Amino acid sequence: MGADAISTHERKVSVGIWIVDINNIDSAQQNFTADIAIVLRWKDARLAHTGTGAVHYALDQIWTPRVSIANETSSVVRKLPESAEVEPDGTVLYRQRYVGSFTQPLRLQSFPFDRQTFRIQFVAIRYRPNEVVFVADENWIHDGLLKAAGISRSITLPDWTVERWDAKPDVYALTPGLQYSGYVFEFTASRNVQHYILKIILPLILIVMMSWSVFWTEPTNSNTQFSIAVTSMLTLIAYRFAVDTQLPRLPYITRLDAFFLVSTLLVFLSLIEVLVTTILDNNDQVARAKKLDRYCRVIVPIIFVIAWLAIFGHPRG
Repeated sequence: MGADAISTHERKVSVGIWIVDINNIDSAQQNFTADIAIVLRWKDARLAHTGTGAVHYALDQIWTPRVSIANETSSVVRKLPESAEVEPDGTVLYRQRYVGSFTQPLRLQSFPFDRQTFRIQFVAIRYRPNEVVFVADENWIHDGLLKAAGISRSITLPDWTVERWDAKPDVYALTPGLQYSGYVFEFTASRNVQHYILKIILPLILIVMMSWSVFWTEPTNSNTQFSIAVTSMLTLIAYRFAVDTQLPRLPYITRLDAFFLVSTLLVFLSLIEVLVTTILDNNDQVARAKKLDRYCRVIVPIIFVIAWLAIFGHPRG
């Protein structure tokens, strides 16, 4: 049966989308793994029959909107047969379930205090917006499913919280002059920061505070001061290497990168301060060395707090 023979009014396609699960969001690889169920429904009068039940057709035997997912990866598997059911009145019902990874460009400047919007872009790959019109499935809406879409409450996504979602028709532009009819499901999620606070940020704060102990050590005890300062610096460097595998590698600075940079500079500053007080002590200027220590006891923590507020004090990105 030829696809192009269907009249324009018969090309309205109803869409229902249900997110069965979202297993993982990989910030480094810029993708997310999900289990997605979709139902498409349209009318084709040529397929009306006198039977009492649904008749099954392979998709290559009938007209279909030829829907695909624009941002799916090669890992996506279709779990259901590529076939459709046709009711006696010519209503065609197509069901499919997609499981796998979907690409999603992420803006991670605010990492790990970030909020991201993820999209699943369905596209009718052969039809322009005036040829196929996608609408929310009225049957699903009648059954109480808002916008004929939704997300399961039992998704296995421990490090993110889904805040809101939306489903709507959306034109897919392959190029500015080449647009196809489409439908998009998108959800906004915020990253749960407890892991990063407890496992990365808090230990980093303690390392920086450890370096401040040189300000309370007598300038005459330069060996102890140098030991503390050098140990703090080496600990910070080793710690950075240890947590590097947990962080996305990006060509720009994130909030956490900025905090690491400030922490490194302050630890290095304590090392420089030890060097200065040692020189003063060697030149019989112990009073000036102690005065510098007293200033640093106040100034360096204030700088650290100001940097903390500047980096993490504003809302999620």
